[in-house]
Amino acid sequence: MFFKRCQKKIYTQDMPAISQAFRCFDEVARRGSVRKASATLHLTAAAVNQQILNLEAQVGQPLFDRLPRGMQLTVAGEIVLAAVRRSQRDFDNALAQVEDLNALRHGHVSVGVPHATAEYLVPQVIAAMHQRYPDITFSVRAGIGEELLRHVAQGEIDVAYCLRRTPPAGVEEMRSWAQPLGVVMAPDHPLRMRPRLLRLRDCLAYPLIMMTPDMELRSMLERLGDGALSRIQPLVQTSSIPMARRLVASGQALAFMLPDNVAEDMAAERLSWRALHDAGSLLHSCAYQRTGYAMAAAMEMFLTELEHAADELKANFDTGVSWSIGNLAV
Repeated sequence: MFFKRCQKKIYTQDMPAISQAFRCFDEVARRGSVRKASATLHLTAAAVNQQILNLEAQVGQPLFDRLPRGMQLTVAGEIVLAAVRRSQRDFDNALAQVEDLNALRHGHVSVGVPHATAEYLVPQVIAAMHQRYPDITFSVRAGIGEELLRHVAQGEIDVAYCLRRTPPAGVEEMRSWAQPLGVVMAPDHPLRMRPRLLRLRDCLAYPLIMMTPDMELRSMLERLGDGALSRIQPLVQTSSIPMARRLVASGQALAFMLPDNVAEDMAAERLSWRALHDAGSLLHSCAYQRTGYAMAAAMEMFLTELEHAADELKANFDTGVSWSIGNLAV
């Protein structure tokens, strides 16, 4: 507690009377003795006793029973002590927040993200943070989820942001964000204006641009299809999301992506995107860290900003088609 951390810095002339009275009261309650409390607080016994008397006068009741074996709290004393210790915790929390604020001025963010997130969301977050905290620096590694989690486990990055998976030993999930899987198409594609909700089966009659089997998007998609995708020969398989976007924009083929994969092309009206409504199409992107890792203030701020950016992105994509699980049965 703050009171314990600062014991050796307490002097009568440095402290407002009420603050010193609370400190003396708390220490006497702990020690059960004015003499022991005065030694801990580096004050005279007479000074500590006077602070207790002042506080009792303010409360209007005795806070201690003076017994031969020491000072014992009265009922009123127990009530006041609980309030004092709550104020101590609140002050501790306030100090921690101020320390975090100071740390933000010279922090460092070391994070790993998927390529598409590094392409769109992360630059937005860095720009927003740089405006407020220009001395924070960033290290961003782009890769696939399994690689990123290995980097976390090995201490090469502090946090990985990727689609949910079982983390390796020594790595734990700390936050998650829901993201819908959707169909990406050219703006003039016939599925764009189809009135009912889209499901994977509605897309299988068209040429498909698929991610390679080692990509998270591919494995997530195959879980929706009940084996249907294994019978489909894709027009193209690629590990490049930018390539898949270009191919979709140039013809009648479809691809399956998350909102942050196509946000820039959507804003420029080069592509259209519609949510899939198969059960299981609501995916989760998660932040992972080493077990027991004490997260720095700058990293906390980065993840908060990333969450805000993802929420704004979701709002931009939510154009009359709900992503809620309740609509999956429609």
